[in-house]
Amino acid sequence: MSTSTGTGSDKRPTGPGPDPHADPATVEVPRDQETENIPALSSSQGAREWVGRPVHGRTGGTFGRLTDVVTGPDGTAWGVVRPRMGGARAIPLDGAVPDDSGVTVPIDRRTLRAAPAGADPGPELAHHYASRGALTAAHEYQHERFGGLKIGSAFFGWLVAVGLTVLLAAVAALVVRLAGVSPDLTATAGQDPRLLGLTGGIVAVVVMLLAYVAGGYVAGRLARFDGARNGFAVWAMGLVVTAAVTIATAATGSTDSIFEALRVPGIAVSVGDWPNLVALVVVAAVALLGALVGGKAGERYHRRVDRAAEQAL
Repeated sequence: MSTSTGTGSDKRPTGPGPDPHADPATVEVPRDQETENIPALSSSQGAREWVGRPVHGRTGGTFGRLTDVVTGPDGTAWGVVRPRMGGARAIPLDGAVPDDSGVTVPIDRRTLRAAPAGADPGPELAHHYASRGALTAAHEYQHERFGGLKIGSAFFGWLVAVGLTVLLAAVAALVVRLAGVSPDLTATAGQDPRLLGLTGGIVAVVVMLLAYVAGGYVAGRLARFDGARNGFAVWAMGLVVTAAVTIATAATGSTDSIFEALRVPGIAVSVGDWPNLVALVVVAAVALLGALVGGKAGERYHRRVDRAAEQAL
């Protein structure tokens, strides 16, 4: 136990502590202060030993491999990272920490994707990273607070998907009728049933794809964050509602079976046999793909707004 000397406010511990005259290289640093005391890298000489190592972001994700280290206009070290897919990106190595698994840099994947590509760390790269500090922190806070699945956004996206499905199906049915084909796509004299079935399947795929791309886009645009997740919610909501309506319709005796109740709105497609049931699964998968793509597209609008704000700094 340490004791104190002096009186009043001039009380200093006399117990064991760091020797002020000791060599800094021999002073043992506590583990919880090791990373805080690592100096920022100011030259490219030491960093060249890291070439070939994996580069990790501050959240733990792997960006790619460090392929080169170059010196920026102000003498700081910049690393050229080449991911598995896409072109090389130049990132600052200030604050980078090497470890057994590679090199950890204090940026996230979103910052890396928005970074100017190339291996020449010109002044525009320094400006790019310097202007992202406050904006990145604000964006992460907004995502933490307002991100995730938004039921309201998914609901309105689903309404758009349903409305557009009915509208496009009605247009398709009108075109089919004008072409002299039965509205329910049943074969008449001189018509090939297989060709009609293929035509109906293609029409259903196109209708559902366009409808759910629009629905996913609305959900992603309204939610701002996590567009793919909210696009998936649009598709899942449509699947649940369709299944509920189908079961209720079959239970009330309106149809002979659940399979007969499964129809694409506006296009009468019988699914009483396995080939048509497989076609229905394909249509559902295409709708899911459309919802995911639309959700990401809706989110990208907000990312463009964020990039415009960064460029204005």
